[in-house]
Amino acid sequence: MSTVFYNDHAEILAAQYLSKTFEEVHSSWLHHLLPLLTKNTLSILDVGAGSGRDVYYLAEKAQGKETQIIAVEPAVVLAKMGQVLTRDLPVRWIEDGLPQLQKVVGLAQQFDLILLSAVWMHLSSSERPLALVTLSRLLNSTGLLVISLRHGPSPDARVMHPVSADELLALAADCQLALKDSSQDETDKLGRTQVHWQTLVFTPKAVPNVTVPEANAIIQGRHHAD
Repeated sequence: MSTVFYNDHAEILAAQYLSKTFEEVHSSWLHHLLPLLTKNTLSILDVGAGSGRDVYYLAEKAQGKETQIIAVEPAVVLAKMGQVLTRDLPVRWIEDGLPQLQKVVGLAQQFDLILLSAVWMHLSSSERPLALVTLSRLLNSTGLLVISLRHGPSPDARVMHPVSADELLALAADCQLALKDSSQDETDKLGRTQVHWQTLVFTPKAVPNVTVPEANAIIQGRHHAD
């Protein structure tokens, strides 16, 4: 994804992003967030954090808890605005990007919540499989991965690729992610009539409990099959 447009138009874009609240933009999955906010310890990753609206909200809601919030933003001018907005909150900003998120992966940790808001359309179809593998490996066993899909034409020089829930669901199955919730035809909060959104919420598929004798039997069966 090119960051040139975002850096060149950072002030205009930041004003747009901050004109809407977290609750307005993320109303379709807010009921899944509330149980997470009751945890005593909480780790959050916002990929494509922009000017910091979402991490600001999440950090404020998580105050008083043992919290780690990481904001990933490859557009450095937008990120600097976000750093100013969240300077009094426990948010760590990292310049990184999908599909590999090398710096984040290098932290060797997993997250209770990974948010990918208005990012997926910037990834080409060839980048998306690796991107979802990366995100799934960063998600802990009970975590939530929230991905919004933007449908509609790009209004400017930003490159946006077509997206579909079916494509994302197929990739998620390959990554052992289960669909927890999805929305349909969310109107654009900035009033763009040609743009609408979907939000999909994933969680890791449960691994079945296998006793030691059952595991040994499976292993022996594989040996015989070989």
